[in-house]
Amino acid sequence: MQADVAAVDRELHKNPFDRFMDFHIAKADEESTVLVFQNRGSSWENPNGTLYGGVLYAMADSAMEIACAVCGNAVLTLDLGMNYLRPAFSDTTIRAEVKIIHKGHTTMVALCDFYDNQERYLAHGKGTFFVTGPFVFGGEDTDADGQTAQ
Repeated sequence: MQADVAAVDRELHKNPFDRFMDFHIAKADEESTVLVFQNRGSSWENPNGTLYGGVLYAMADSAMEIACAVCGNAVLTLDLGMNYLRPAFSDTTIRAEVKIIHKGHTTMVALCDFYDNQERYLAHGKGTFFVTGPFVFGGEDTDADGQTAQ
């Protein structure tokens, strides 16, 4: 089932951190979900001059959580592991591609692969999530500051 990418992106931006990082949804369906991040400038560099690994970790968590939502479940992160394979650099687009590999009643497991705009394979993540109930898109409407709309 194909999800409305704009609606999923609005849902993602209800989270202040995702909005701050300016993560965006490029694809959303039960087969795969894709989250993108424009790594502009050197704001997110570590002392080695490469992208701080925490950005990819945060992307993995956000991308996998939204992929679980697209599959109909609200979740909490139980465990998330990353393998960093090559460095990411400034002024690139980072793409996180998620596939759900287990959709149980109480847990879900997702894989997340990262690529840059030159198709270099950057990292791999795996997350386990606790299902808290069904996810309903469009819940409470919020404005750009995350405040409930009147």
